[in-house]
Amino acid sequence: MANHFLTPKQISAASIAALTQQTVLAGTTWRDAEADFTGKQGDTVTVRTETVVGPARTFNRAEGKPIVVDDADEKSVDVKLDTYLYKGINLPDEQLTLQVKDFVKQVATPQAKSVATGVETMVAAQMNALTSSLTVKGDGSDVHTQMIKARAMLNKQGVPFDQRWFAVSSEVESMLLNDPQKRLVPVDASGSPQALREAIIGRLYGFTVLPSNYLAEGSAVAYHQTAFPLVTRAQEVPAGATFGQAMTYNDFALRLIRDYDPNFQQDRSVVSTLAGASTTLDDGAVKRAVRITTTAA
Repeated sequence: MANHFLTPKQISAASIAALTQQTVLAGTTWRDAEADFTGKQGDTVTVRTETVVGPARTFNRAEGKPIVVDDADEKSVDVKLDTYLYKGINLPDEQLTLQVKDFVKQVATPQAKSVATGVETMVAAQMNALTSSLTVKGDGSDVHTQMIKARAMLNKQGVPFDQRWFAVSSEVESMLLNDPQKRLVPVDASGSPQALREAIIGRLYGFTVLPSNYLAEGSAVAYHQTAFPLVTRAQEVPAGATFGQAMTYNDFALRLIRDYDPNFQQDRSVVSTLAGASTTLDDGAVKRAVRITTTAA
């Protein structure tokens, strides 16, 4: 299927901008992205989540006893790089010469967006796979009550108070925004990546709230950042590639390769990444995330 690029005249006459779904869930996960990775698909990466040292001890000099030295227990989650995501595009000579004025803007960036969306979908799949622990009425009248219950569940599991997120589908988002008491508090997200910053709608009960079109209809997930480890790795640039480099898009580690196919007189551009997403288990159970669904769903 031939590519279609707008001519300068068509671009100037265009009045409707294309909409792209933002990749925001991945920005709330436990990240370990690096520009280069020499492994292969199927390799396992260990993601460190925290170091546990136990409660502080009390020293009593009068007892004449030495202090007790404890061991540090570093917690981690193994994430398998089991998904090879890519987007490839052919660029025939005539299109490259006459219609592609900015390769990065017209070709490479849309390819990167496509791959990034694939990563976002992987994260959402981890969230959607969780068993629902709480149910909200279809009219949303008890959404705040259930959200507070989710907070209590995380509290009981000893989940840290910082970096807590509440990802919501459009249905649950509407429930929160239509609150007559307007309990959702605006938040300054200036230190966040642009896509995440633009998605955040506020804070509530210790959670930063953001919507996602990739969550199952009528669902929400309350979680800590370490609940969902995510790894992206840029593959090594092959020696035979005319041009290749590692790059990042939305903090995802990607690889761009561009070469020429003389048989068909066209350039080839391929953006790819090795990706893996997982759900953290503590003692074999999910303790850092709580999934909520509505009766309507």
